Amino acid sequence: MYYQDLGEECMVGVGPWVRAVGWLDIAYPYTQGSVEPAFLEALQQHLKRPWTPVASAGPHFCQFCPEKPRGGAANVWIPTERHVFIAPELIVHYITDHGYRPPEAFIEAVLACPAQSSPEYMELIRPTQQRYEEMSRVSRHPRR
Repeated sequence: MYYQDLGEECMVGVGPWVRAVGWLDIAYPYTQGSVEPAFLEALQQHLKRPWTPVASAGPHFCQFCPEKPRGGAANVWIPTERHVFIAPELIVHYITDHGYRPPEAFIEAVLACPAQSSPEYMELIRPTQQRYEEMSRVSRHPRR
């Protein structure tokens, strides 16, 4: 499912604090270029056990690989002081197999982001976590 890079919505988040990255679709062009190995390694580390406030509705498959589709259901959340970048786990596949180059702001955020679930990470992600808890509470108890 396509969402514009650095847009304020994706499959699992919406709002002025969200920045979507790597939600590619065969019908839309994407930025290509190389990335530094340190960035790719950091991104892969974040995806090993990503913090997840919502469950996905199933896997997303790479449309660029019709003969042997790759899939993934996880997302990675990279918080900063102002935003949270949200990318599907297929972002690594898009980078390594299809030459996708994420926006520089995302690359910088990944490199600066503390390890998932570390106290520093949890402090950065707290505003996002609170938003999801509030949305969940409101959806379970709508006003009458």
